[in-house]
Amino acid sequence: MPNDRRELTSAKNPAIQRFRAAAAGELEGVLLAEGVRLVAEALDAGMQVVEAAVSPRLTDTALRDRLQRSTRSFLECTDDVLARLSALESPQGVAVLLQKPVREDRALLGETLAPLVVVAAGVRDPGNLGSLLRTAEAAGASGCITMKGGADPFRDKAVRGSMGSIFRLPVLHGLDAVGVLEFAKRHRLQLVVADGGGEKLHTQVDLKKPLLLVVGAEAAGVPKELLAAATARVRIPLQAPVDSLNVAVAAGVLLFEAKRQRV
Repeated sequence: MPNDRRELTSAKNPAIQRFRAAAAGELEGVLLAEGVRLVAEALDAGMQVVEAAVSPRLTDTALRDRLQRSTRSFLECTDDVLARLSALESPQGVAVLLQKPVREDRALLGETLAPLVVVAAGVRDPGNLGSLLRTAEAAGASGCITMKGGADPFRDKAVRGSMGSIFRLPVLHGLDAVGVLEFAKRHRLQLVVADGGGEKLHTQVDLKKPLLLVVGAEAAGVPKELLAAATARVRIPLQAPVDSLNVAVAAGVLLFEAKRQRV
């Protein structure tokens, strides 16, 4: 791909503002990825690179060459300038702006006859949300819905927390409780909600059917509309005095139980 290869030496260059705006979620339609592994994951997943910035600190020549071939805007920076546009405390010499994926409903259902879509309700910590996305992909979930009011899965901290899963796992962001219920009805998915006061253990419920699995943050919990509409409310047995789990850990317990049942 022919590209606009430029040397970026000034800390006042507008490119710095573009990268910083993307990190803050203020640049519409794009997301930021940084670091050798994460950028390589993005390329491997076929993500479209809008702009790439590299500095001498990047010693992976193969990755540098891939980026030059993948984008029309390739910026060569000093280490100091890249540090200015980076959201990391210790930049690795490479940062890219990627086209944000747009997912239709059907993408979240995958190719299986029994989709398993995770719903993250009220998860405001981007690191926890990223870990949840990573766990969902590892357990074979077909997609994820991140609800309105929670962290944006396409912001830099959530992207890093997902360790690349956000590039592969179909994610739909911004639905409210009504939207989630409509999604379930439209695609004939049962609604299973993780709830500390649930009437059944997570191992006592059939998780092989097409379903939405809803998990909520410890503080906010699951919206009452989803609790009321749940096909099943399940709890994970905990040893006292512990009364709750981190949302990504709880999601992992439930998702791998679903995976076990589906083998």
